[in-house]
Amino acid sequence: MNLDETIIAVSAPRGSSFKTLIRICGPCSFNGCQRVFELPPVRMLEKRQFFLRHQSVPILVAAFGGDQSYTGQDTVELQCPNNPYLVERMIQHLINETGGRLAEAGEFTARAFFNGRLSLSEAEGVCATISASNDAELKGATLLREGALASRVEFIATTLARTLGLVEAGIDFTDEEDVVAITKEELTQEVKKCIQSICAILDNNISMVSLHALPLVVIAGKPNAGKSTLFNALVGFDRVVVNSEEGTTRDAITERVHFGTREAELVDIAGIEQSVNAVSDAAQKKTASMMQKADVVLYCVAPQQTVPKACSNYLVIHTKGDEEHSKDGAISAVSGQGIDDLKESVTGRLGQQLNPNEHALALLGRHEQLLVEAKRCLEQAEMDVRVPELAANSLRNALNAIGGITGQVTPDEVLGEVFSSFCVGK
Repeated sequence: MNLDETIIAVSAPRGSSFKTLIRICGPCSFNGCQRVFELPPVRMLEKRQFFLRHQSVPILVAAFGGDQSYTGQDTVELQCPNNPYLVERMIQHLINETGGRLAEAGEFTARAFFNGRLSLSEAEGVCATISASNDAELKGATLLREGALASRVEFIATTLARTLGLVEAGIDFTDEEDVVAITKEELTQEVKKCIQSICAILDNNISMVSLHALPLVVIAGKPNAGKSTLFNALVGFDRVVVNSEEGTTRDAITERVHFGTREAELVDIAGIEQSVNAVSDAAQKKTASMMQKADVVLYCVAPQQTVPKACSNYLVIHTKGDEEHSKDGAISAVSGQGIDDLKESVTGRLGQQLNPNEHALALLGRHEQLLVEAKRCLEQAEMDVRVPELAANSLRNALNAIGGITGQVTPDEVLGEVFSSFCVGK
């Protein structure tokens, strides 16, 4: 990765939006772009015309100096019409004028890291934010991106560096009887302080992987039990077709729903019935599989239908409370009767959601491994306080492990693995 080259990429998600964003970063970004369109004053967004050979394209342009940009280098960002052919021509023209190249995956954020704009854990938070698929995962990624972990391990790193310096100074002045850089008691106290700080992070941490999977809530029951109507009521709009004819739902339909503060995958499945052909047999197998792995099954029972045998993950719901012969306490997905109480019941079944915060950080597996390694090294240093050379070696190893989180002493192969997981343009 050459930081002295100018890089160019589309920095907006692929899709069918009317506009997209092209980002140009590097030493030749200002001069090269100036040959294509007039640059506005830095940190100002202004309209310009992008001149191609036989046409001009209306764009919005913003320029950022190295001390003001995300990457720490001169950067130009332009918004243009999202036509793939046009965008490709514009990028190629910019490459020709700047002498640059297409950016690699994660290269913009990598430059921000190498230029001291982000710590490594903050850079990983950028990637985690982009790939977050639910609210809890986004909260954990945001804390990581905003430096919650970096600030906590920075204290540990500073303490370790100072303590290691004193221990090594003591070794250098070992022949001077009246010079004591740090006593064994002070060394033990500093090491214990760092161990406690690491334990505070590890004991309360939430695995980022565990935030990815949402609990599964399945709506089940016999045909015409009001499952699809209930599904629409919980989702908040008419997501599935509702019909009095049996067997309308054949495949599992999924939407994300909040039960109180708890986010879950809500699934409407085919009605439970005898298989009569290959299609219904496949639907019944899918239904049985979804019910088995669900965290909560909302088993709908319409008037005059039989109640199923008790099962640990079943929550039996009597439906169609607005119809004749309905059971006392039955809900009505049409009028909304009992829906709020049902949501509270589901929330209670799902339990407490893991909620990342400044005291319970969401960590990537790499972070947890490095913290465990640092703790092990510090425990070894605590055992070696009477032998300064051994204690210094253990402190240095602990500092290296912490540096793997901040990126200050991270091997190149680790950096390559981290940034290769990004998408191009970030």
